[in-house]
Parts: sequence; C-alpha cells; structure tokens
Amino acid sequence: MTTEFEFSINGTSKDLLDTIAILAGQNVNLDTIATGKTDDRYVVKFLTGNEEECRRTFIKADLPFKERRVLVIDMHNRPGQWIKAAKCIVNEGVELQASYLYKQEGDRLMFVFCVDDYEKAKKVAGQIAECAAD
Repeated sequence: MTTEFEFSINGTSKDLLDTIAILAGQNVNLDTIATGKTDDRYVVKFLTGNEEECRRTFIKADLPFKERRVLVIDMHNRPGQWIKAAKCIVNEGVELQASYLYKQEGDRLMFVFCVDDYEKAKKVAGQIAECAAD
C-alpha cells in the first residue's frame, strides 16, 4: 500500500520551501512531489518511504495534513499507455481525482492514481497490465 501525503500553505514560494524543509530536516525523503498554486495557497502532494516519521514531523510542527491510499501502476513507456490504464479504472465506475508520474526506470513508467474508491480501483489494478498492453 502506498500513501500520498498532502498539505497546503498560504504565502510565497519561500514559505512553501520553508515548510518542505521541515520534512528534510527530519530526514523525510520525498520520493516524488507535485505542487500547485491557486491564488495565495500552495497545495503539495508527495510520496515518501518514511511515512511514520512524516506523520510525526507534521504533528510536531503543528502542520495540518491529509493522507490517503493511492495506486501506483507500472506500465510500458509507450504512447497511450497512461490513457488505457486510466480508462480501465474509470470504466469500472471509479473517479480519478489526480494522477502524476512517480518514476521512470528503463522502458517502464510508474504513475500514481488518486481515486475516490481505493478498494474498487485496487481490484481493477490487477487488470491494468492487460488493459494497457492492448
């Protein structure tokens, strides 16, 4: 199971970096990160291999955060593979909430899929390889 952490913060880019630095100061490595800004609020989503320390750090720093289970799906690095995998999930009635690249290894890509029904999507995930291979 993979957990995505999310927090948001008002302010400048410096405020964003200072907040992320709190995690680095506690040896929480970010395996992947996605940030975005709407008006004066930054939203940060990331994966880490050190989930317990991440939770402790947020609590100790009194930083509100969210966490949720996400799917990480491995697929070939070819045109159309992401859309085929996403369609497999959506065609089973699962809504996509977000998706982003986790990492690339050789000719393989790993994507994070954030969904509204993790358990249902997890069942579909076993079929993703077949869907994406078409």
